[in-house]
Amino acid sequence: MDKWYTIVGNMKDESEDSYKTQQFTHQVYRELRSAKIKDKGKFKNRMGPEFEQWAAHLSDMYSGDMVTEILNDDEFWLETLLVTQGV
Repeated sequence: MDKWYTIVGNMKDESEDSYKTQQFTHQVYRELRSAKIKDKGKFKNRMGPEFEQWAAHLSDMYSGDMVTEILNDDEFWLETLLVTQGV
């Protein structure tokens, strides 16, 4: 979990709005922690209807550009999946 916090801290330092970045990354963590993902392989690769619906849901709450940028950050994405899903 320490690695996840370090990654998020670096993202906050590099972002234009560190507060929104922190809110979003923690939202991703909370949602994935309780998510029941059916097709983990596709979801891990950020593909399939399950991932697309979830990303669209996040885009309703946060800037689409921020959602895309952060979810496409491989280091953040893989570490978040590891700490939330054990993938």
